[in-house]
Amino acid sequence: MKETMENGRRTIYLQTEKELRTYMHPLRQRILRLLDLHPEGLTAKQIADSLAIAPSSAGHHLAELEKIGLVGLDRTEQIHGFTAKFYKAEPVDVTFSEAEPAARTLRDVMIRAIVERALEEWLTSAAAREARGEAPDKTAGDIFDGVVYLTREEAAALHKKIVDFFASYGTPRPGTIPYTYALIANAGREKPC
Repeated sequence: MKETMENGRRTIYLQTEKELRTYMHPLRQRILRLLDLHPEGLTAKQIADSLAIAPSSAGHHLAELEKIGLVGLDRTEQIHGFTAKFYKAEPVDVTFSEAEPAARTLRDVMIRAIVERALEEWLTSAAAREARGEAPDKTAGDIFDGVVYLTREEAAALHKKIVDFFASYGTPRPGTIPYTYALIANAGREKPC
């Protein structure tokens, strides 16, 4: 596993099949999303209760995520005479861009799962707003699809702007609510127009 630091934010490059399997486990993905949506931190018991799994299972998966740097122990508290450990999602970006050739099929499965999860979250949120009789609200969620024409330099500058934007707003602040996202950019062809 490779790590880099840019603008005060770590990027973890998952490269091997083992690293990708650790990350892509469906229950671990649910735990990561839950921790992302609870920046105050959660205990293994709270995670277990929320996901209807055993606390020992939640603890095992937290330990695996901690090994690859995606989750960290935030604090401990005494609750009813027991020491409760609170875990948080680490402020890191994860990329599969340097996956080893043997791990690329697994990488592709993971990318599809990420996009499908984001789509399901969007559809569920839109249906809930409609069920409440609310008018469509682009600030509550939107999907963009289309084509833009960029030079390689402009594409690199756009990529940097996006990464910097997500790094700037990737930590909860007072008055903010979480927005989930999945963004894919693809060069349509190699030859310039």
